[in-house]
Amino acid sequence: MRARRTAIVALFVLVGGMLSSGVAAAVSGGGYKPSEQDCSEWADANNFQGTEPGCHNFKLNLEDGSGNRYAQFGIFQEAQDENPHAGDYKVNTNSDGGGLGVAGSFNTNWEPFTPDSCGEFDIITLPIDELLYLTGQSTHKPCSITPSGQIPDPGLTPPTVLTGTPDGSIANLAQGAHLYLGADDNLDTGEHDGVHRDCTGLPDCTSYPDTGSSHSANGPSDGGAVTVNWHPAEVATWLAALAANPGDPTPFLTNPVPLADAGFGSCADNICLGAYSRQTTLYNGGTPGQRDVYDYSNKNWDPEECSSGSVRDEQACDGGQHNPHTMDQYRKAEAQNVVSEPGVMVYGDPDPQSSPIGPYPLPAAYVGTCGVTVGGGQMQAPASPITNSAGQISVSTGC
Repeated sequence: MRARRTAIVALFVLVGGMLSSGVAAAVSGGGYKPSEQDCSEWADANNFQGTEPGCHNFKLNLEDGSGNRYAQFGIFQEAQDENPHAGDYKVNTNSDGGGLGVAGSFNTNWEPFTPDSCGEFDIITLPIDELLYLTGQSTHKPCSITPSGQIPDPGLTPPTVLTGTPDGSIANLAQGAHLYLGADDNLDTGEHDGVHRDCTGLPDCTSYPDTGSSHSANGPSDGGAVTVNWHPAEVATWLAALAANPGDPTPFLTNPVPLADAGFGSCADNICLGAYSRQTTLYNGGTPGQRDVYDYSNKNWDPEECSSGSVRDEQACDGGQHNPHTMDQYRKAEAQNVVSEPGVMVYGDPDPQSSPIGPYPLPAAYVGTCGVTVGGGQMQAPASPITNSAGQISVSTGC
């Protein structure tokens, strides 16, 4: 969303901090899912200023291979201009939540600043904004901070002890487990920057005419996740694939460690970074086929002004007489399966919801088991045997 550009810094610091604290050894931006946050894809729509019951802007989940949860902790989604102050947790021995365990919630009811103050993430770079403004290098007047005068209320409710009978389903974790740690920019003082939604029956929602974005909902425009997956049953399939065609290294190059995988990634204002231990799906478009997210060959970029920050930004996806498209059409034109490969990378967000901060399109960089790719977008390489159609230097190992 264009109103808070500093979200990119804060989100990368937040998710990067989770990685460095030892949660995971690698990263996965594509691992962020609204469903893991207990939200619909429309929860942070730009025309919906309220909250969805049970939706979270920060979530930690431990699940088995079928998606059954045994432990979770979250911070609740906030309405626009409200700071995060409430959340819940639950630990249970049964896949249906009916076993032994404990559950509870908390709510400090604390808004430290008035609604017209800086967003929480803006405070991180406020000294830099002030310096740029005072030295004349920026004409944008920095936001202000006005304390609300409220005193936090601990708001802790006694934990509820769950006394159900264990059914042994927790043993499923030995056969397949999924650790998810995700966050999005609703943490930034209740930011709502997804494509607008149908307001039927919803309070705190403003109706607008269709802008051609009804099939583009994909959660908020900015977010990130750390994921770790344990799947020992895949080893046999992996070995069989290698044995069936010993001359084809693809199964190894796209999944070097079949026993488990991990990933970290974050996207904000069209700038994405990530690291992955196996091939991972990051985005789903509507055109049959697959492409690597850092390979811009045949990529049709939406206009720079196009984003989900507001209904007006959604309308800017129509480039006029010479480029008449909607956001839905840009998503449909994208490959059905946009993936990362094992390695580290920086790339432009394939989701037309993003609001580019520049340069746009963002030059990409990838180094991993599938080769090396550099450039594209605003960094065009001269024609050569290793330059692809998007002006990128690209050397493949054969994935």
